[in-house]
Amino acid sequence: MIYTLEQATRVASQLEKLATYNVHQLAGQFPNLDFWLGEAIHALQIIDDYPRRFKLLRDAQERWVNEHGTIVSEYCPICGGKCEFGPMRPSPPTRTPSTELDAARRSVRDGAYHLLLRLHRVGWIDKERLMVECERVGTSVDLADLEPR
Repeated sequence: MIYTLEQATRVASQLEKLATYNVHQLAGQFPNLDFWLGEAIHALQIIDDYPRRFKLLRDAQERWVNEHGTIVSEYCPICGGKCEFGPMRPSPPTRTPSTELDAARRSVRDGAYHLLLRLHRVGWIDKERLMVECERVGTSVDLADLEPR
């Protein structure tokens, strides 16, 4: 898995975990809310910047291969060594599909939303702050979630 997705997965997982903490555990994390939201925002920035970074990586690798006449032999699982059809020009790097990046983005935003909603439900942030913080991470508030349970 690429760093971009690993980072997003870890942050989303941690935010979801925090959202399920017992109140006494959540009380210990509440003073760190700015840190956790900063982690979410950073993970989202990493995802959003991925296409630019991938293009740089791909272009630099292709330039190197072209300038140095790089050829490689692939490992052959059949004969247990170098493939008899090599050596050949290395394959270009493979871009992570946008569907995977979108899913990672969604999971980070959902994790942040669930944590913020939990903090609102226990009365530690008001509706206005909930809405401001949700906007910071690029999500909106479902008004049905604010109704008493």
